[in-house]
Amino acid sequence: MRRNPNLVLSVIAAAYGLSSMGDQMAMVALTLRLHDQGRSGAVISALVIGSVLPIVVVGPLAGPLLDRVESGRLVVAVTALQAVVALGLALTRDVVATIALLALLGAGLAVVSPTLQLLVPEIVGDADTTRGFARLETFRSVGNVAGPALAGVLVAGVGDRAVLLGNAGSFAVVAGVFLVLRIRREPAAAGDARLGWLGQVRQGVDVLGGDRLLRVAIPALATAIVFTAMMNVARVFFIRDDLGASDAGYGWLVTGHTVGMLLAAAFLAARIPLAWQPRVLAGAGVMMGGALFGSATVPVFAFAFAAFVLTGVANALQNLAIRNLIHARVPRESRGRAFASSSAALNGANLTGTALAGPAATSLGGAGALQLAGVGTLLVSLAAAPILLRQQPVEPTTHPAPPVSQPTEPTGE
Repeated sequence: MRRNPNLVLSVIAAAYGLSSMGDQMAMVALTLRLHDQGRSGAVISALVIGSVLPIVVVGPLAGPLLDRVESGRLVVAVTALQAVVALGLALTRDVVATIALLALLGAGLAVVSPTLQLLVPEIVGDADTTRGFARLETFRSVGNVAGPALAGVLVAGVGDRAVLLGNAGSFAVVAGVFLVLRIRREPAAAGDARLGWLGQVRQGVDVLGGDRLLRVAIPALATAIVFTAMMNVARVFFIRDDLGASDAGYGWLVTGHTVGMLLAAAFLAARIPLAWQPRVLAGAGVMMGGALFGSATVPVFAFAFAAFVLTGVANALQNLAIRNLIHARVPRESRGRAFASSSAALNGANLTGTALAGPAATSLGGAGALQLAGVGTLLVSLAAAPILLRQQPVEPTTHPAPPVSQPTEPTGE
């Protein structure tokens, strides 16, 4: 298996997708548990925030770890700890302990997710990184689609504790896969340890700001996400109040977004050359804004479904474009911190937009909030487009990267 990079990547992507499915199932199970306990909406919101906030806070602080520790062993260690934490999550029913344990799982994800992105080039080679990222995203999207639907059935059939135990098992599977495959990415030799930990954390931000394309692309995408994230709250008001759809209709429209992400990752992203990624980022932002505005302006169920599929397509293309650009333009010895810093910025924007969506939906209604989200996303994307569409070299514009070390185990390249 280790001689076939495509097979290795598929096995790792499948394990990652299984873990993503477990995360989605756990969130559904915990949300239903809190609801059945009569907890308030504020407590359920705290549950969601507790799962995402560590990515924003812990991600950049843990960034130097990604560039200083061998990546394969880091994934094994963190996912093994996540399995233990998830086991504790299944055994407790205390609300405070539940949120705290969920935050620990989020902190682990803040380390594992960018580490997997670092390992993709080691498996398939730099030339096939675009395809590798798309494969990883495809399996993650499959897990995100299957998780909520499967969780509802399993919670009703076997209870929430069994679902949460399954999530713990999914982390153990990821750890086991990396133990068996022994994929390695040794850290590049770097002479910046004398800066101290916080100094190296700042380098994760500085290396992104030092590149003339990334210092526009990441803030533009983050600003657009502040508007786009309003969809997470506004769509329930739009679907139920403006469209008059049933619970099943709400489920179909939310699924449409996720299906769009899956289609883009599986059939589009891998076919897009690296040189086109800045154009894809600009075009996907315009698509996202137009689809959000159109869905609210023409309140017809079939049209809204098609528009939500397009928002999912745009979402996946944006995610993959920014990963490909960071990989291509950031030197190897700084990529871990760059991925962690960019993930924190984008997830922070998502939290900000979600927080603003409540007041927007209350004052403007569901359709009005979606129109605001669409117009804001569209304007930000159009403002950044002149720079993103300008011809850019794919090489780093900061400083040259050292030669890439080969993984310990042969991958057939």
